[in-house]
Amino acid sequence: MALYITQIDKYKFVCGLFWQSLSRPRELTKEAADLGRKIQSDLMVIRMDHSTAQAGFAQSKEGVRSGMFSLAAVVSKTLALEGAFYDGEQQPVHNWLGAFELPDGQWAYFAVRDANFLPNGDFAGSKEEVLDRLHSDYALGGWNVIIGEAELVNLGFHNFNARDIRSFIPRKKDGTLRIHKWWGLRQIDGTPSWIKAMAATTVVAVVAAGSLYGWNYYQKKKEEEARERAIVMVRENMLREASAAARPWSSRPAPLAMVRACRHQFNYVTAGGWELESYACTQEQQTYAWSRGNSTVAYLHEQVPGVVVEPSGEKASLTRPLKISAGPDDVLLDQRKLLESIVSPLQMMGLPVKVVAQDRKSAQGNAAQWQPSWKSFLFTLNARGVEPEVIATILNRPGVRVDKVIYRGSEWSMEGTIYAK
Repeated sequence: MALYITQIDKYKFVCGLFWQSLSRPRELTKEAADLGRKIQSDLMVIRMDHSTAQAGFAQSKEGVRSGMFSLAAVVSKTLALEGAFYDGEQQPVHNWLGAFELPDGQWAYFAVRDANFLPNGDFAGSKEEVLDRLHSDYALGGWNVIIGEAELVNLGFHNFNARDIRSFIPRKKDGTLRIHKWWGLRQIDGTPSWIKAMAATTVVAVVAAGSLYGWNYYQKKKEEEARERAIVMVRENMLREASAAARPWSSRPAPLAMVRACRHQFNYVTAGGWELESYACTQEQQTYAWSRGNSTVAYLHEQVPGVVVEPSGEKASLTRPLKISAGPDDVLLDQRKLLESIVSPLQMMGLPVKVVAQDRKSAQGNAAQWQPSWKSFLFTLNARGVEPEVIATILNRPGVRVDKVIYRGSEWSMEGTIYAK
């Protein structure tokens, strides 16, 4: 993603940094410098918001210089200090999108998930480019607020906060900008890469001349293109991972598809005369467990290739891979309406369902760094003779996912997760 330099008052700000998370609180500068060298960047800036640390990287050969300020770092810090208005109150914001017109007519765009800039969540371009990205990322869902120019208010974004880019930059009493040094890009090593490149070019021109220079330039160009492709791939992968983590239901199958696949692949009910103790089916695999009964190990091997038999010869199991496609990237429903639309029909059928609110710390690892905009509930239920597909039809609602289908003692049961607003 190309770097872009804009000027606000007499100061130059940079958009388009490549952001990476930092994990060593006592060695942030060293960790950031090491990362910068690995991706061949010679400029960096470090930001810390909401207990999160990130480094933004740039290359001076693209025209950026040490001391220029990161516009993304300025905006994120102001939001971390002030919060934003959503859900009826001013409160901290960890997931937001921003689109702002710059003084030179171009637009800046920012995308922050879990208080971290996405790898491609800091760039500047035309208004059309920025709005395309805004609509595209907005469709992923899970954002607390959308922040931007007042002219965007009629585009229908939820929890929209109207602000311009200047409102994020602190000012002194006399109206001039209150600049903080940490906003500025700093040199990772002693000599900027553009100076090194210029010196290297001069040496090559003097020593090698002509065709040798052309060959070196060609090789260098190929290396730069390969590195750029690698960085783009890293950014795209991180964006996909961030989106999946923020919307876990988007990577899991819909309830009806899940149950149908598990039933369709349920092939070994009485394998080799052995008694089926349990069958468990998830999105990734199915697992059978048998006891011998009056049969033999040899007969089981004939009927079920690949089965694993315990040394005693009395128990056996089989695990097979299974691939069930992800369901739709649902827009979540209101918690009360969704839960009641599931629980009530099941109660009428005499099928009580156990629903427990999921602890966010266990669900997300570190709740101090990110509080999702949705809630999740774990559920378990026993079919009690009712066809699993009938139950799956009731569960087949936005944000509902069956994580495991179980057959034990001639009865089906299900475990899953309900995601709601």
